[in-house]
Amino acid sequence: MATMGPEDRERFARRDEGPLSSTTLRREPEPERDRSIKVVAGGSITEALCGAATVVLAIIGLAGTTVPPGDVASVAAIVFGVALMAQGAAVAARFNQLLRDTAPYDWDARGDLGSGVGAELVGGAAGIVLGILGIIGLGQPVLIPIAVIVFGGALLIGSGAAAELGSLRAPATNEHFAHVARQASSAASGTQVLVGLGAIVLGILALLGIAPVMTTMVALLVLGASVVLSGGAISGRMVALLRH
Repeated sequence: MATMGPEDRERFARRDEGPLSSTTLRREPEPERDRSIKVVAGGSITEALCGAATVVLAIIGLAGTTVPPGDVASVAAIVFGVALMAQGAAVAARFNQLLRDTAPYDWDARGDLGSGVGAELVGGAAGIVLGILGIIGLGQPVLIPIAVIVFGGALLIGSGAAAELGSLRAPATNEHFAHVARQASSAASGTQVLVGLGAIVLGILALLGIAPVMTTMVALLVLGASVVLSGGAISGRMVALLRH
């Protein structure tokens, strides 16, 4: 029985390594895409958790505890600002990769994603600053309703980004789950529009002195509930994209 010489062994080794290396090259882009999806999912989960905390704080403010309602509203504004910034920062960090998953010439989608991220970052940062100023007692009855108006505008502009994140392409093997997650993201985006408009109206009413404490707390309550819904829908969509 003949034995293989060094040249034969080298030839067989090259033949075995060839398909493996080509497969590895084909799969190189996947980890980068998965990393982007995980970052956005983390931001969405953080947004949902902060939204839930905002809802709890708003309920505490409406319940009339010993804590001054203005202080509760200020803390709720800070928490909600963190919620917006968490999602906006997550999308901004992986913005270029997310653009690759939209249609190459869908400039409306890219514009919605960019404007939505900017609105969330600016609105969240402004809300945090206004909440901090409210906690230290600088114009609480005015600054917190202004923060509510800012949050409403951020949700109104950012609703397009939520819809675009829900329309990212998913593997065909998960089409049913992806369809459900896509529909949930679309519904959450529509809810954001309505909640944003309602928050702006309630903020204006609070500035006009019409039951300012109640209108501000109700606005924060619905704002928090909205980001719980949108954060949960987007994170579910990201899970659908990761299931392959």
